[in-house]
Amino acid sequence: MAFGAFGRALRGLFAAPQPGSLDERIQLPAHVAYAHAGPRPPADRLEWDLTIQADPGSVVGEYLALFNGSIDGSQCYLGLQTDVRNPDLGRGVGKGLIFSTWWSFDAADIHVAPGGFREMGTHEGRFIGVRQSYPWTVGDFRVSLGRAGFDEIDGKLLDWFELTITPTGPQVPGAGRPVATGSAELIGALRFPRRRGDRPAQVDPGGVAFLEVYGAAATWADVARWEVDVAAFADGHRITSGRTEYPSFPHDQVMPNVNIRYDRERDRVALSMGVGVERRDPAGPWP
Repeated sequence: MAFGAFGRALRGLFAAPQPGSLDERIQLPAHVAYAHAGPRPPADRLEWDLTIQADPGSVVGEYLALFNGSIDGSQCYLGLQTDVRNPDLGRGVGKGLIFSTWWSFDAADIHVAPGGFREMGTHEGRFIGVRQSYPWTVGDFRVSLGRAGFDEIDGKLLDWFELTITPTGPQVPGAGRPVATGSAELIGALRFPRRRGDRPAQVDPGGVAFLEVYGAAATWADVARWEVDVAAFADGHRITSGRTEYPSFPHDQVMPNVNIRYDRERDRVALSMGVGVERRDPAGPWP
């Protein structure tokens, strides 16, 4: 075991981990693609315009985390899942969205939307989160994270951040952002402490979006195909740069049938994984 760990360390020094084969037995969860955001100021609101071009269904557990970062120094992540687990039922309930933070383990810091539910877990460290079923499929959507009111608790100010999803029209290159075609649905809200006294909390610069396989796949060949392209905005301003990566986290395995690239025509980051996908584009900076 010690020699194996030493060998992996040496490999990490001299060469990037190489993709496995489609029939490789995999350990879950597996992060398979990263899109690191480029520089931007702290923001009151982040938004993601996305087009889902291939729907993976709900059999295999797959997660598109649109943001893994922090709000005023408190870690959080959020995004779309194929099979959101309801802890009260002890099973997944199909497609939906999640929003979690690790700074608290107090139910008072959770606002559950109508029809949604909460999770207070310890399997990924102590965290709290809101979850909501939502039948996303092939089409266009806008996901928004924004500040929504504050509370004062024992002389300390805390801000609520809520997550919503809205169906939109399709993206038309050169025609500006897509227009909403339906109402926003609240996924839920979480409360975050301020680190600068009376200054409202903001979403910190940086962050990473990622694709993850988290359940019901024994090999890479079992992963259902998911294709989606994403444009990110901070306070209405396009995030115009970043870098891509094919990670081996957390079990030192690299997925062969995943691809991430900057699509110049659509001015978006395009992510795809699963059956029929080939690795065509190297990791690196974008645009």
